[in-house]
Amino acid sequence: MFCEKCGEQNPDDAHFCRGCGRELKPVAVKQEKSMILAMILSFILAGIGVAYAGNVKKGILLFAVCLICNVLGFGLSYLRIIAIFIWVFAMYVTYIEVEKANGHENPNISEDFRSWTTNRKIVSLIAVVVILLIAMGGVIGALAPHNSSDYIGDHSSHSSSRSGSGSSYPSSGSGSGSSHHSSDSYSSSSNGHDVESHYEGDYGSSDTHGTVYDDGSVESHQTGHTAYGDYQIDSYMDSNGNIHGTVDAGGHTYHVNN
Repeated sequence: MFCEKCGEQNPDDAHFCRGCGRELKPVAVKQEKSMILAMILSFILAGIGVAYAGNVKKGILLFAVCLICNVLGFGLSYLRIIAIFIWVFAMYVTYIEVEKANGHENPNISEDFRSWTTNRKIVSLIAVVVILLIAMGGVIGALAPHNSSDYIGDHSSHSSSRSGSGSSYPSSGSGSGSSHHSSDSYSSSSNGHDVESHYEGDYGSSDTHGTVYDDGSVESHQTGHTAYGDYQIDSYMDSNGNIHGTVDAGGHTYHVNN
């Protein structure tokens, strides 16, 4: 160490300057921040690694904004996407803040990358790919429709097809349903044949009634109860096979025009 008074160089363990005799005060050695630990912290919770590096205010701000976007993102998909971008950005900020804390005044990740060993480059590239894949998966998940709504929509669609199959039934007599636990009955009407059906299965029940007209068109109305909620289908298929109608499920109304 150097004496602050005369500038004489002394051994690191010296207590007095050998040039002027002044008492020497040992210089505190600054402990470096671990880049790996900081990145793991920010990977788990956005911004925590930044706070660990020493920039507490910026770290808490990133964490708070990301948390708010995630919480509100359950109802607004675009906020979940913003939270994902904040999470990725926090990883980059973590690197910059750790480098500054370790004495690098102007860190540049692209320039630093060139000076790294081959093994460190490989590990870093793998980490970047994993982060990007997770981010892409999160964005795709945020943009995807809700699963339960999809199931109800598909189930309703199949139910419409099943009720529409009444056009293939004979015009007189009695028939059996397409599934066990179902019962069908037919009666004549002035415009064609009325059809009524009840379905009882492992996943719910439904009641269908409609009319098969003489020109081949079919009018069908179905109400159902499932573990995912109730639904109602009102459909009409003209003699050309074009289907029009509505499906009410999950509090939404879907219009069918085929």
